[in-house]
Amino acid sequence: MTLRINGKRLREARLFNHMTMSTLAGQIGVSKQMISKYEHNMSEISSSTFQKLVQTLKFPLYFFTDTEKVPYKDDGTFYRSRLTATQSEKQPSKTYKKAAAYLRDYFENYVDFPELNPNMEIDKAPEEAAQELRHLWGLDDQPIDDIVDLMERHGLIIVNIDFDSDRIDARSGYVNIGEKKYYIALVNEKKQNFFRDQFTLAHELGHYVMHARIYHPQEDLLGQDYRSIENEANAFASAFLMPKESFTHDLTENGFIDLNTFINLKSKWNVSIAAMVHRAHSLGLIDDAQYVKIQRQISYRGWRTKEIMDDEKKMSQPKALSQAFELLEEHEIVHPNTLNDNLREMYGIVFQNKILSQILGIDLDKFRATIVQLKKK
Repeated sequence: MTLRINGKRLREARLFNHMTMSTLAGQIGVSKQMISKYEHNMSEISSSTFQKLVQTLKFPLYFFTDTEKVPYKDDGTFYRSRLTATQSEKQPSKTYKKAAAYLRDYFENYVDFPELNPNMEIDKAPEEAAQELRHLWGLDDQPIDDIVDLMERHGLIIVNIDFDSDRIDARSGYVNIGEKKYYIALVNEKKQNFFRDQFTLAHELGHYVMHARIYHPQEDLLGQDYRSIENEANAFASAFLMPKESFTHDLTENGFIDLNTFINLKSKWNVSIAAMVHRAHSLGLIDDAQYVKIQRQISYRGWRTKEIMDDEKKMSQPKALSQAFELLEEHEIVHPNTLNDNLREMYGIVFQNKILSQILGIDLDKFRATIVQLKKK
C-alpha cells in the first residue's frame, strides 16, 4: 500500500529536526533521491516507510498527509542574531512562528485580543521613530517597566521558544492567515535575562515600526544591508528604552558620570549597563576616553556575558495566548487533548505537542483523556 504525502510539510519537518536529505534517508532506509522525490511530490511512499518517517521526525501523522484549508504566508523574518548563525539554526523557528499564528487565529474565533495596527510604518530616523511611537502609544518619557506586556497590549504576538542555538536572540515578522495579518516576535528562552530581553524585544519592535512593511525578508539581505537594518533597530531600541531628555537628566544629575552611575541607574531604566553606556556615548554624554575606560572596567569585572544585578529581575512571560487558552479551557470550548484536532478541522494542520506546549507555556503531554468525572446533581 502506498500513499502521497505533503512534500512541503515533509521538508519543513526535516529542517525542523536539523536533518539533511541524506541523514533522513539513512534513518528510514531509502535513498537521498527518494527523499527529494517525496518532498517535490513526485513519488508516493509505502506505508512501512511512512511509519518510519513519522517515528523519526516525531510529527503527527496528519501533518504529512493534510494540506492547509486556510492559506498561510510568511512575509519575511528579521533575525537578531550573529552573522555566523546558519540557516539550519534559523529553520525551526519558522515552524514555531507558523504554529503561533494558527493558534492566535483559532483563539480569535472566541476571544477578543488587543488590536494590531498592520499598517504601522514610521518613515523616520530611529531616534525620531522611537519618540513618535511613544507618543502614539501614549507613553511618557519614563522607563519601560515591562516591554513584553507593552507589546502584547498593542497586538503583537510574543512567544518564548527554545531556538536550539545560542547564536539567535530573537526573530520577528508578519504572517498572513487567510486575510488576517499578525506580527510575531519569537524570543530565545535559553538566553533570557530581563535587562537583555528588554532591549531584544525593543529591537524587534524597531523592525515592526521601521522595516516590516518596506524591506524584503531579512534572510535575503546580505552584508551591509543586513548590518544597516540591524543597526537601525538597535538605535531605535536604545532611543525607545532610554528617551534622550529624561535619560540625560538622570545620568548628569550628579555632574559626574562613571561606572557606578550606570550601576545605580540599571534597576530604574531596566536595561543593561552595556546598553546605557552605549546610549550615553551616542548622546555625547561621555567622550571616547570615558567610553573606553568604562568598557575596560566592564570587561575586567567579567560583565560581558552576565552583569551585576542580572538575577534581581525576572523577565515576564507572554500572557495573551496562554490566557486565551486557559479561558477557553475553563469554559470547555477547548481541551488540551483535542487542541490539535480542532486545528486540523479548521485549518488542515497539526503540530507536535511540544511546539504547542512551548508557545502556550503548558505541557500538553501531561493531560490525558478523562476517565472519571463528578456526578451530576
